[in-house]
Amino acid sequence: MRDRLSVPATFAWLLATMPAASAIREDREHWLDIAFHTMVGEFDGPHGLTAMRLARVFRAELAATREEAAESPSAFAA
Repeated sequence: MRDRLSVPATFAWLLATMPAASAIREDREHWLDIAFHTMVGEFDGPHGLTAMRLARVFRAELAATREEAAESPSAFAA
């Protein structure tokens, strides 16, 4: 992820599982997919608005990662 992201303490546990920026694309894509769907599941909760904002960020980064996948070969293909 290129920019800083302020994550409330409520969802800080999610960042503990985030792969390093140097991780292979597939790992980052997998984590972003899980993070996005986790946030979607939190929409009805007490922090729904924050979850919606985070889901939007995760979805945008997931789309960028998938674009990157279309442009370059997989790390597994090596």
